[in-house]
Amino acid sequence: MSRSNPNKRKHREARKTAQIVVEGFTEEAFCKYLKSVFARDCGINVEIHNSRGGSPMDIVRSALTRPGFDRTLVVYDTDLDLPETWAAKARKAGHEMVPSTPCIEALFLEILGERVPTNTNECKRAFSKHMTDQQKCDYRTYDKVFSEELLAGSPHPSIKRLLSVFGR
Repeated sequence: MSRSNPNKRKHREARKTAQIVVEGFTEEAFCKYLKSVFARDCGINVEIHNSRGGSPMDIVRSALTRPGFDRTLVVYDTDLDLPETWAAKARKAGHEMVPSTPCIEALFLEILGERVPTNTNECKRAFSKHMTDQQKCDYRTYDKVFSEELLAGSPHPSIKRLLSVFGR
């Protein structure tokens, strides 16, 4: 029986890296849930960065200050406008924009197949029957509302783009 040479270095492959830059704690928890479900053995190291609120411009600025990833997704709400100059800066840096219209709760309602109100406060109120504000900030509570099958089968473009980070 042969033994391996302990002094010989093992061949290591570089892993692909991706980052998801999000607006707030709800988006961060949801992306962490996606990572916990879909990142197993995907061969991609995914980091989630919370820019802690602000305007879409602040989120793009936060993404631009974190270079060095193979792929960057910027998740933001469209209740505030993203100036075209900042959208152009993000595109020039190769960042992919993932808008939630008007907010992340609207995306959640669309995934669940429910009617989506037109403004942010109504969307938050409509989604509150599924999760409290405290539960929305804990990634472990999302499995009660969003199954792996529901997310994987969702035709929503934002979900498809987020899942593509994990090789789905």
